[in-house]
Amino acid sequence: MANNTKSVLVSARMEEEVTCVVCSELYTRGSREPVVLPLCGHTFCRPCLCNLENTGRLSCPTCRQTYAGPPVDKLPTVFALLSLSEHFRKSEGHGCQRHGSPVEFWCRSCQLPLCGHCLLDEHVKDGHRVVRGTDFIAEQKEQILSECTMLIQDISNRKGQCVNRFSEWIAQIIAGVEESAVLWNSTQNVQNIMNDVADATNIESILVSSSMLGSLKEEVMKVAPRDTRSRTASDCSLRCSSCSEMDSASLLGLLRQESSPDVEYQETEFEETEQTNAPEENIPNLTASVSDVAVPEDKTDSSSSDSSPPRQDSLGNAPLVARQVSSSSSIGRETSQTPRDAGVTTLFGTVPWPLRCCVVGPGGRRGKLRWEGGRLHMYALGEEIEEPHFMVQMSVLQYLVPEDYQEVFLVLETDGRCLGRVYIRLWGRIRRAQHFLALCLGSLGPSYRKSVFHGVAKRGAPGETLAGGKYLTPEGLTSVQALTGHLEWGGGYIKEKQRGLVVGANAGKPELDAFFHICMKDQPGRRFACAFGEVIQGMEVLHAAVTHLRNSDVTISDVGVVLASTAP
Repeated sequence: MANNTKSVLVSARMEEEVTCVVCSELYTRGSREPVVLPLCGHTFCRPCLCNLENTGRLSCPTCRQTYAGPPVDKLPTVFALLSLSEHFRKSEGHGCQRHGSPVEFWCRSCQLPLCGHCLLDEHVKDGHRVVRGTDFIAEQKEQILSECTMLIQDISNRKGQCVNRFSEWIAQIIAGVEESAVLWNSTQNVQNIMNDVADATNIESILVSSSMLGSLKEEVMKVAPRDTRSRTASDCSLRCSSCSEMDSASLLGLLRQESSPDVEYQETEFEETEQTNAPEENIPNLTASVSDVAVPEDKTDSSSSDSSPPRQDSLGNAPLVARQVSSSSSIGRETSQTPRDAGVTTLFGTVPWPLRCCVVGPGGRRGKLRWEGGRLHMYALGEEIEEPHFMVQMSVLQYLVPEDYQEVFLVLETDGRCLGRVYIRLWGRIRRAQHFLALCLGSLGPSYRKSVFHGVAKRGAPGETLAGGKYLTPEGLTSVQALTGHLEWGGGYIKEKQRGLVVGANAGKPELDAFFHICMKDQPGRRFACAFGEVIQGMEVLHAAVTHLRNSDVTISDVGVVLASTAP
């Protein structure tokens, strides 16, 4: 009896040594290999330490000492402990507890494992259905694997439903925020109409106020709660909510761009843009139809007066203007004579109005979340955004971006005028596409916002490309250094030159990995070394950019990604 007790204690002690204290799983080769933290000497399985590392600051789960060594993935495996764990697995649970003999049979009637002695002593009887252990294991494996497959499918379906519900919640919040801003603006316009009517002295003034009131009611109804799923992505696809936000003075500090060196597969003989003093009226306006639909973002200022300039709503609707028929009609009038949109009063006080929502990423940097063209748009981090009422973590929203391909957008501007918006579909399983996405979101720090297209390669000829990629660093300089490593080049990523392809243009050099070209004209028989996406909307905007690059800079005034969310 004493020997059995001692054996049990030894076995328990060994199990403790080969078990990770975080997940309580035995160390296993490949999936749960043991690694030791060098500073304190405590050992854990690699996946558990990686999970802790991904949360930010890694501390030892046992002694709480902060770990500041190399990444957990680089720590060596403790093979001695792994060997001990494998030996423990082999020694536990494979012998008959009564006889110590190998378990080789299974009794279906008793639902028990049997050794040869058990079989002879108790189970060679009528009614006992005994099968070989190997047959029982094969049957159970097939059944368990089948049930696991069904469970995985069920979990996958449930995850999809969960993501859809979550996506709808986010869309509802952002749509509500957008609606609150439109209603705020509408209240100001109603006040202007009331002021004009109070001072009206002729029929023309009354008719103008009546017309403006009808337009105002129509605009308010457009943002009434409704099902917008029938709206298509093309409804407002080229409307730019951020065109009016471009501060032209901020572009004066950009360094002049220089062409990159000639490399194989790269179009580098491009015209460098040179600033000229040519009058604006001499510049061909090839994009009037595009820029005419540009919609500036509604920046609500609670301190603005009744005479504030009219603004467009944030859903891309036409500007709503209540014109002052008499410029002096409202001078000296106290604002208390007309109702103010002070928000919504509840039992707990007044709700802040209008509501504001944004995305927040690493370091607390923020970006806009906008409902545009029937789809949810997330803008790059790094904007100065007024303190919001709702903030959504970028890590949560990125879960709504499809894995296979992502759709990003670039808002192009020249001389303070919006050219329009370009939508690009990235082939998401390519690391170079993921790198481009990071620069569209600013998730790794810099972004392509305020980046300037620096030239056109092979202008007017087959294979013509628009060249860009020099992003701004926090110090105000430009860089094309890769933000991540091991980006693809050549091999299976070579594609024939086709209009709309977005391609790498760096000769495979990490220090140039942010360079990209957009193909403007087909060139059969010639190839790009690494294509990672394609333009799906806005080629006319890019052609306008190529034209304007003869005389002026073309800037990416804003950039972001379209989220896979349903309309509210």
